[in-house]
Amino acid sequence: MGISANVGFSQKAFADFLKLNFPLLSDFPELKAMQAYGVLNAERKLAQRSYFIVDKQGVIRYKKILGRGEPLVPNDTLIAELKKIN
Repeated sequence: MGISANVGFSQKAFADFLKLNFPLLSDFPELKAMQAYGVLNAERKLAQRSYFIVDKQGVIRYKKILGRGEPLVPNDTLIAELKKIN
């Protein structure tokens, strides 16, 4: 799943446009998930671009918080991390 501070209807439009097969959730307006994961930029009310893989028991098995200008994590890297826990 993906989570952002965008409102729900915006998330749905984005998911529909990209034909995503996973849910996009809105953390608006409380931004509690972003605060809990330590990625909230409170001044700008958005999250640092980040990746978390959480197992079925709720344990974070992979975490990557990108710095400004840092490239996205390749899908192959994320898939390899998922395979480690399955």
